[in-house]
Amino acid sequence: MSTYLVVLTMHSWMRWVALALGAAATANALISRRENPARPGRSRWDTFFMAAVDLQVLLGIVLYLGLSPSTTAGMNDFHAALHTPVVRFWTITHVAMMFGAMLLVRVGRVLAMNAPTPEARRRRKAIAFALALLTMVAGIPWPGTPFGRPLFRF
Repeated sequence: MSTYLVVLTMHSWMRWVALALGAAATANALISRRENPARPGRSRWDTFFMAAVDLQVLLGIVLYLGLSPSTTAGMNDFHAALHTPVVRFWTITHVAMMFGAMLLVRVGRVLAMNAPTPEARRRRKAIAFALALLTMVAGIPWPGTPFGRPLFRF
């Protein structure tokens, strides 16, 4: 099996982990409860979600910067990539949306940690994590789209 297929399979499966942890972190932020005074504004769900998104982005960068034939084609002829929807998706759209999701997770955590009250912390996390989750869902190459990929790779 080639390195490309190994990394692509890991990236494909990691998407489900990131989505599940994003849903859990968002739900956790929406639940009203007491915070741990030793670690205000933090939770394990937040940390796991951020770690999953970071790992997903790292695998994506490895694919983007050399292993993926789609992005290699787009980088070699950027002008043509802009005019070819499938190549444009892989070269620009997918990458931009996933980086945007990663930034939303990180900014949401920072904003939550600097919030004045526990309620403000939960609200900021819930908004940022929900937006990150929606961005991730919008940027995934779902089957049935022109750039679609299988839901599960084996």
